[in-house]
Amino acid sequence: MNMLIRTCRGVLASLSLSARAGAALTACLALGASACASVVGEHEAETKFLVKPTTQSRFAGWSELSVSQDPSSVDGAKLRFIRLEARDNNVPDLTFIKNITAEAVVDGVSTVVARKKQMPAGERIVPLDRVYHDDIRKFFYEDPETGDHTVHVEWRGEVDLTKTIPPEGVWMKVIVSVSIE
Repeated sequence: MNMLIRTCRGVLASLSLSARAGAALTACLALGASACASVVGEHEAETKFLVKPTTQSRFAGWSELSVSQDPSSVDGAKLRFIRLEARDNNVPDLTFIKNITAEAVVDGVSTVVARKKQMPAGERIVPLDRVYHDDIRKFFYEDPETGDHTVHVEWRGEVDLTKTIPPEGVWMKVIVSVSIE
């Protein structure tokens, strides 16, 4: 079973499940409800998005995480954290991003799940402030084309136009950690 992580640039990665279980929800769903006890716990998944310099201070993009099994086959799933990190080691910190918000979108309805109002100076890895604390399974919807269950996350924020961003932009790595019950 594979989990797909897509962004506005198309499919970024196809992550095969392994003993490490890159995304616990996927691993648990792959095993089915009777075997979920073996993957109950805390797990992480990774995606990315690009912040490019423009004359506009606002940026926006999206990511999708798809699993092949119905999320209702586990007892619960909660967001533990979302962490941002510049993939370019030459970026000293994330202060070129003034603020960022992550929203899960289902049927046109957005729910803020995390945000950061100001990036700390000197920090290359920054956790977002979690806003949503309930079960995240409700954010997965069945994709009518593939039958997979997908969560759509929209990213929006502002960049500091006084900061220098390389012309090719900065790829941001996003680590999402969930707790499976």
